[in-house]
Amino acid sequence: MNINPKVEEMFKDFKIDGKLVPIAYLQYFGTDDVYLTYYTWNEKPELFFDNDYNTEVCFGTIDIWSKGNFKPIVELVKKKLRENGFIWTDNGAEMYEPDTGYFHVPVNFYKLSEE
Repeated sequence: MNINPKVEEMFKDFKIDGKLVPIAYLQYFGTDDVYLTYYTWNEKPELFFDNDYNTEVCFGTIDIWSKGNFKPIVELVKKKLRENGFIWTDNGAEMYEPDTGYFHVPVNFYKLSEE
């Protein structure tokens, strides 16, 4: 199940304080002070009956990168996920990268196929 188009569509107009926040698959090459990256890290069958699986689940992560307070961004990302049928599972460790000046926090989620 390829959820990449859904993630990109969901965050294409994502704004923080009126400023558009870019999102990129795996790596961002711009210069914005706030941006998101994302990737999927597991897909598997789910809900087994009648000798077959009947749905799929795809796990992913949205990484928040910010040179300022990232806490409100985390809450907005979680809200956006929920509004679009994705299930937030947890956040990874909050990190600061002194070489770039960015705070970094991964937001983990999953999506069940809509079949």
